Amino acid sequence: MPHCPACTAPGLEVSSDGTLTCSYCGTIIPGDSNVCPACGHVNVAGVETCSSCGEPLSLVAQVMIRQESRDQPYRLKQVRTQATALKERESRESDKRMEVLQAIDQRRHAAEAEAKKAQEAYQRKVSSIVLLIIPIFIVFLILLVVLTR
Repeated sequence: MPHCPACTAPGLEVSSDGTLTCSYCGTIIPGDSNVCPACGHVNVAGVETCSSCGEPLSLVAQVMIRQESRDQPYRLKQVRTQATALKERESRESDKRMEVLQAIDQRRHAAEAEAKKAQEAYQRKVSSIVLLIIPIFIVFLILLVVLTR
């Protein structure tokens, strides 16, 4: 029994004008076209494979694949076999992005440490200047008081 390309439910009904109608979702499929069971793309009559995804469209090919893959569309089977490779590639790319972000974070930490050192050096210079100026100012005030008496 053919399955609906839209909802994959079994039970397409043939109407008097040759169109197929899904009893579950109501999808109408023209009678003179091949609908891809994997992606739902409507192909012209007589083609062997879907022009969109490569799914075999002939009845013999569909039966062979369905028996082989337990109602799993050809394209879905292909995608599932590629899923592991895709996950591994995405994991590697994610690791690369993480390494770049960690390198940026390390440079930021190094720059912050350098800025902190520079700030501490500046504060030491200011403190030493203040410590030199205060005694001079005190001596100046004492001289001013002594001279004004």
